[in-house]
Amino acid sequence: MDGHKREDVKKYQDEVFLPKMKSFERRMVHWEPKDTELERVEPKLKPDEKQVIVVFQDESSFHANEYKQNIWCAPE
Repeated sequence: MDGHKREDVKKYQDEVFLPKMKSFERRMVHWEPKDTELERVEPKLKPDEKQVIVVFQDESSFHANEYKQNIWCAPE
């Protein structure tokens, strides 16, 4: 339906998107197992670097307010 199995989409994912995401990984927080918990590990940034924070979105949040039958209006 959304084209994720098309050859051109797979090629883009493999050759462009995934390598780009991999390049950001070093600047992202990651989690390591410690005993029975996970421990947050902050990235080691160079002085001129900024942390990368990834925000994921799926269709369920994109379509969250569709088909509503009521609206909120500010008072006049």
